[in-house]
Amino acid sequence: MVVEVPPDLAGQSSLYAHSDPLLRRLRVQDTIGKDITDIERYFRSKEVLVFYAGSEHGYNNLKKFHHDLTRFAVRELKTCSVIYVSTDTSPRAVDQILSGQAFLRMTFHDNSDFAPMVTLREEAEGKKAKGKGREVEMEEVARGEEFIAAGEVETGMEKVYFGEEENPSDYVRPLSRAAVTSLMRAYATPSIAIYHLPTHSFIARNVKMSAFDPDLVDKNYHTWRNGGNESARLIDIIMKMRIPLFLLALALIYRFYLTIHHVDGNPLADWLYTLSRRLQS
Repeated sequence: MVVEVPPDLAGQSSLYAHSDPLLRRLRVQDTIGKDITDIERYFRSKEVLVFYAGSEHGYNNLKKFHHDLTRFAVRELKTCSVIYVSTDTSPRAVDQILSGQAFLRMTFHDNSDFAPMVTLREEAEGKKAKGKGREVEMEEVARGEEFIAAGEVETGMEKVYFGEEENPSDYVRPLSRAAVTSLMRAYATPSIAIYHLPTHSFIARNVKMSAFDPDLVDKNYHTWRNGGNESARLIDIIMKMRIPLFLLALALIYRFYLTIHHVDGNPLADWLYTLSRRLQS
């Protein structure tokens, strides 16, 4: 939905001036937490976006995955970006997780649904009267923008029309981190989704972490760059069903043999019946 440009964004149209319906709704920071203020220039050569929704909980158990994902992000830097979507309520958690990682990140100050509307801060002098030891400080929202909440996406109040381009000069409300996790269908962390920029659409959701293993990632990325889901390859389906398909082929060959030789009945069934009777006697 096109809305009026916030006063704080006057003269900063490069933040949203892009034809892709998702990318123009993101407020992204680089690997050191600096705002990306010209998305058209920064993402000009990109073809694939890897969205990684994560949290502080259990991230110590993901060292191998982070190593594989960082290696992939560095190697495919020209055509792909990994964007970390934090589901934590503290910006310190984001800094800790992304230390040494080659991931972009969504801006934290977006009033996401899973973040508290206010932050609590201990007063400098510490203990005062009971019930008055904390004061409330409103969370700062980046550039005064009204971010789209996950609830608005889930109820259909705000829609992103994938698969088509938009007018890059129109201003639209940005997506919060929570809204992006909703579009990713990320019901737990870690969760990974693949977005294909040429077709303006998600092509894979809930991707397994093993998809970035060194011996698998080349094949998977080739599929993603071509706009496909790595789990939908015909060769993969055939390999998984090779035994049932082999047995089916034998059955068809057997039936074809009986037909062309005009064999009455079913010799194989008769032989199996005779064999079972002999074993029982």
